[in-house]
Amino acid sequence: MAAPDTGSGGADGALSTVVVSGGGTGIGRATALALAARGRHATLVGRRRDKLEEVAAHAPGSFLVVDADVSTPDGARRVAGAVAAAGLGCAGVVASAGGKAPPAADGSLEAVRDHWRAGFDLNVMTAVLLVEALRPALEREGGRVVLLSSVAALRGSRTGSYGASKAALHSWAFDLAAQLGRSGGTANVVAPGFVPGTEFWAGVSQEVVQARVAQTLVGRVGDADEIASLVCWLLGPDAGWVTAQVISPNGGMVLGR
Repeated sequence: MAAPDTGSGGADGALSTVVVSGGGTGIGRATALALAARGRHATLVGRRRDKLEEVAAHAPGSFLVVDADVSTPDGARRVAGAVAAAGLGCAGVVASAGGKAPPAADGSLEAVRDHWRAGFDLNVMTAVLLVEALRPALEREGGRVVLLSSVAALRGSRTGSYGASKAALHSWAFDLAAQLGRSGGTANVVAPGFVPGTEFWAGVSQEVVQARVAQTLVGRVGDADEIASLVCWLLGPDAGWVTAQVISPNGGMVLGR
């Protein structure tokens, strides 16, 4: 008989939550809804409260909504404070916030610097600050961390800072796994391939879609619900011995290494 899902209650019997950044759209949204469908509580984090509340309306009572910019220390503290104030333990963090930084405004070194700093804030600091703010609660629970990266971290993005900033999460996850492992926790990276139908790919042309499909071995694009299912598995009872791994569901776009 399968064990109940990890994180339904803390060590003291209190309800625990999985904090999902970028929880209002895309893979973050799909993950939050998948957690609720599995009977788990999730804390939805993002900058647009209306998007978060749309998700929360699907399963009243299954979500805590916190509007915060977790690329900033104050935003990360706001999330940790809200979780504590709600009397929730922290069973896990899914760091799904991120995106492409605006391109450099011109060819100046200052513009290039600003582009790269923005990319680092979007894709690295949103994860690092949120996890660090919640680290004491995670360690008390032996919690799980899942960092959302991209296949671009494995093969480059050709758009400047995006692939490189996502790749920084991989190395950090290895260190984080060693640290959380002392309390029974885990840290892993999920690096999806082409998953259209999200805001990240809004307006993408059919030519781009077909070109990406042609790069796969299965002849189709990915789906946010597929990625969410993998994330939920990493957060669940059967994945306790899986840590410090980079898992890339990409349809064979990049072969395993």
